Amino acid sequence: MKKFLLLFLSGLFSLSVVADLNGNGYYRVQNALTKRYAYLFDDKGKIDTTATTADVQALQLFSGYLRASSDPSTIFYISNAGGSNYDIAGQGTSVHGFLDEYLHIISGKKYDGVQSYYIYASKSVGSKYLGDIDANLSEEHGLASADASGDKRLWYFHTLDAASDDSYFGIAPTLTAGGKYYHPLYAGFPFSAYSEGVKFYYISNVDSRHKVAVMKEIVGTVPAGKAVIAECSNPLATDNRLNVGSSGSVANLDDNKLSGVYFDNDTYRAHYNRTPYDKETMRILKVVDGKLTFTVGDVDFLPRNQAYLQLTDRDQYPVADYTLVSEEEYNDIVAAVEAIPASALVDVYSLDGRLVKSGIAKTDVNSLGKGLYIIKAAGLSEKLILH
Repeated sequence: MKKFLLLFLSGLFSLSVVADLNGNGYYRVQNALTKRYAYLFDDKGKIDTTATTADVQALQLFSGYLRASSDPSTIFYISNAGGSNYDIAGQGTSVHGFLDEYLHIISGKKYDGVQSYYIYASKSVGSKYLGDIDANLSEEHGLASADASGDKRLWYFHTLDAASDDSYFGIAPTLTAGGKYYHPLYAGFPFSAYSEGVKFYYISNVDSRHKVAVMKEIVGTVPAGKAVIAECSNPLATDNRLNVGSSGSVANLDDNKLSGVYFDNDTYRAHYNRTPYDKETMRILKVVDGKLTFTVGDVDFLPRNQAYLQLTDRDQYPVADYTLVSEEEYNDIVAAVEAIPASALVDVYSLDGRLVKSGIAKTDVNSLGKGLYIIKAAGLSEKLILH
């Protein structure tokens, strides 16, 4: 049953508070023996009624800090509920909020000179300890198990610290445009920029008439569960670090048109958790003709922890590509179009001055190919229009 799976997972996370003695906060979890980091890949699992077996494979384990450093599924919020009781939140899930259960921990031995801990959940039928099932250190990928033995049940806990080279969270950009690096980010924790050159944007408006999406810079902390576009000046995650957690004012993103999903798991049948991609209503962030663009994707399922554009108006569906523009650029586009009378005939030029179309109706401008144009009409100054 899901209740028992999440109970075990939350037990794992609760240890981090005790290990670091830093109170409530954000942590990563690492197996002391195998050194693999914990990733929450879905929210499914079960345990039999006698508590003799359990499926906890929603929690997968991977070696290598570089991989963990930029993956939102490795970040968990730990909060103490009194005594040895703890609650956790991660990937949009709050364990005690719907399980009405807390977890218990006990100290293990010092492993490699560092204090380690056991995680367990107890019922009247017995206790189960969480561990890494595979002790083969040469394997990159491991799985959480309620049947691990010995030192495979020992765990370390690392407090998130943007200033620390072995405990930060950073963005690993996936797109390049205009000499900068970008990534569509969706995380279950609040964050703000720590590294210089890191900025965040959201989409405040989608205009199907002009085929643009308006990108607005975020001021303040990005709330948990809000999809954004991250801008970076460097391609390395270590140079794009975030402050994880709320600090200062929290941005109001109620008009955000972006969305995201936490899970995309098809590794095991019992843990299948994927969201089908809808080409009509969803657009994926890519670079088209050198510009950031939300376009029709070539994926079957939405990638986890990434932002996508969710179209809500049927008039928006026929447009395949929405070019991202700033609020200032958008205002210029609208003003330029409205300044030309509907009955006017216009000449269209490329940015290098080449005549593209001559004497066409204003309404036919929308039939032009995607790009930037200079529009000239008799008696009016030239206008720059992005189409």
